[in-house]
Amino acid sequence: MLKKRKKSNIVYALLALFFSLVLFFNANGSNFQNSIASSETFEETAQDVPVTIDYDSDEYYIQGYESTVDVTLSGVNRVQLNAEANEETRNFEVVADLSELEEGTHDVPLEIKNLSNSVDASLNPDTLTVTIEKKVSKNFQIDPQDFENKVEDGFELDEASVSPQEVTVTSGEQTMEEISEVAISSDLETINESISDRFPLQAVDENGEELSANLDPQTAEVQLDVSAPDKEVSLAPSQTGEVGEGISAFDFQLDENSATITGAQNLLDEVDSLEVPIDVTDVTEPTTRDVNVETPDQLSSDVETVTVNITPVFEDSDTEENNEDNDNSDNPSANETQSSLEPENENTEEVESNTEDTETATAESSSVEEAETMTEESQEQTTGSEQTQNSADEQVDTQENEEETER
Repeated sequence: MLKKRKKSNIVYALLALFFSLVLFFNANGSNFQNSIASSETFEETAQDVPVTIDYDSDEYYIQGYESTVDVTLSGVNRVQLNAEANEETRNFEVVADLSELEEGTHDVPLEIKNLSNSVDASLNPDTLTVTIEKKVSKNFQIDPQDFENKVEDGFELDEASVSPQEVTVTSGEQTMEEISEVAISSDLETINESISDRFPLQAVDENGEELSANLDPQTAEVQLDVSAPDKEVSLAPSQTGEVGEGISAFDFQLDENSATITGAQNLLDEVDSLEVPIDVTDVTEPTTRDVNVETPDQLSSDVETVTVNITPVFEDSDTEENNEDNDNSDNPSANETQSSLEPENENTEEVESNTEDTETATAESSSVEEAETMTEESQEQTTGSEQTQNSADEQVDTQENEEETER
């Protein structure tokens, strides 16, 4: 009886152990089961993994090495492999140990540290070539000469300033001897306008080649005041587009008749006016428009747009003016009447002049007759009476002639 109980307890214990194992493997997920059931290997490549270099940075300056490498990872655990390949979740690092090396150029083997045991890795490249020099520092003035040399012909550099004016350069002892200056780096080929911007700095040799160095600061603020010659030119409206029916021409009135252009002197010499192209399509009544002023390339103008009053001139208006000019030439009878009146006026003037002369003569004769009448009493009175009568008759005749002439 006691043996049966012991046997049954052993069976129950074995059964409990079995079910415990089943539950354990289910709780640990499918990855563990897959690792037992399958031997498939996965692979991932981590590119541009930074290299950590161990050296005395206070004593030495290093250069000439590749700062990143590619790492190929492999393993059967897919989850762990992806974690190591991801830059944000990886645990490993690539290290080059220079702590035991002296000055000079060395090929240093690379090591991988803190990599998971379930993941294998290989490096490309697996060695690092590096140059070790004694560390030195020196101050250099920033030279803006390169910018000054790029000012375009015809333009004038009024002022050039750089801030800061001095920079601290740290490099190897031998490299420092080759550094000629600290230059301002830019991709500007020519300068034809004022500049205010920040540019990177670089240490260069006498040939302008960049050398390995640490600069503090690494950029500088550059201020260039560049002035350009200018010239005043006229604005010339030009007609474009289709002219409407019945319109013979257009009158253009611009609110600006001149502009000041700025640029290189050789380009200014070629320009005397700026064109203002005015599209008259669909313009059939007085219209006001804003029109762009065309400025040649590499030149600038202080007037970019102008307001233009456009007035169409119709063909009917021209015809009326021509008719008025031709009225006199087309009506010869009127001209003849005018010509005939001119001689009549001249004759009238002559008659009036003769009448005045007659009246003057008559007055003189009357004075003489009165004197003769006073010296000769009877006979002379008779003679004076006759002469007076004749003079009166002449006056009457003269007056009648004048009245007829006036009529």
